[in-house]
Amino acid sequence: MNFSFCRIAYGHPYRGFTLLELAITMAILGIITISAVSLYAVVVKQQRATKTKEEMKSIKEAILGYYQNDLVLPSPDSGYKVPLDELNLPTSAQTDEIYTGKYYAYIATNNGSPFSELKVDGQSIGNTSMVLISRGTNLIFEEENTDMDDGEYTQTSSSVDFDDILVYFSANELEASISWRREIEEEEAILNEAAQILAENDDDGDGYVDEDSTDPSGNSDSFTDWTLVSGVESLTNAGLISNPDHLVDSWGTEYIWDSVNYRFYSAGPNRTDEGCGGDDICS
Repeated sequence: MNFSFCRIAYGHPYRGFTLLELAITMAILGIITISAVSLYAVVVKQQRATKTKEEMKSIKEAILGYYQNDLVLPSPDSGYKVPLDELNLPTSAQTDEIYTGKYYAYIATNNGSPFSELKVDGQSIGNTSMVLISRGTNLIFEEENTDMDDGEYTQTSSSVDFDDILVYFSANELEASISWRREIEEEEAILNEAAQILAENDDDGDGYVDEDSTDPSGNSDSFTDWTLVSGVESLTNAGLISNPDHLVDSWGTEYIWDSVNYRFYSAGPNRTDEGCGGDDICS
C-alpha cells in the first residue's frame, strides 16, 4: 500500500484567517441572517393579512347575499360578533383564526337604527351600512376601533403600528347591489295592480274590462273574481298590459302567477319556479 504525503513547501505564504477577518466575516453573516429573519417576518405577516382578508371577503359575500334576499342587514350577535345562524356560516367564521382566534367585530345599521350612520376614517358610509374589523397581528383594536358603540371606525392610519383590517359596505354599494331587484319589484307591482283591476272590473267574466254595455263600469257586482287571472297573457288579452318589458324579468323568464296569494313573482336568477322559495323574488 502506497501513501503519498503532501507538505507545504518552505517559503510559501499559506496561512489561516486572522481574528480581524473572522470578525468581519461573522459580522457580515450576522447582517445577512438578521435581514433574512426580518424579511421572513414581513412575508409571514403579509401572508396572514392576505388570509384574513380572504376570510373577511367570504363573510362580506354572505352578508351581501342576506341583504339582497331580505333587503336588510343582519344584526350582530351579542358583543358585535358575526351572526352565524342568519348567515349560515360555520363557527370558525366568527373568529380570526389567523390571529389566534380573536373575534371579528361586526357592526351594522339599517335605515338609521341603531346608528344614525356609520363613519369610516371620518367619512359617512350611510345610514344602512356595515363594517367588519380584524384586530391584526397585535391582537388589539386600535384608534376609533376601540369603541364599537359610537359608529365611527378607522381603516387607515398614519401610525406605523396600526394594523387593524377593516372592510365595509356603504349604503350606495348596498343599494347598487339590489337595483335589479327594485326594478323587478316595480314590475311585479304593475302586474299585480293590473290583475286586481281585471279581477274586480270584468263583471261579465269575458276577460275584458268595461268594454261594452253588458260589462258595467267598475266593480258593479262587488265581487273580485281571481279566476279571471291566469298569468301575464290574461292581462295582455284584457288590454291592461301592452309593454312587453313588463311581461318577463331580468333573466327573460315570464312572471309567474300565484293563484293562492293572488300575486305575480319572478323565478329569480336560476329561472326555476320554487313557489316563492329559493331565489324567487316575491313582493
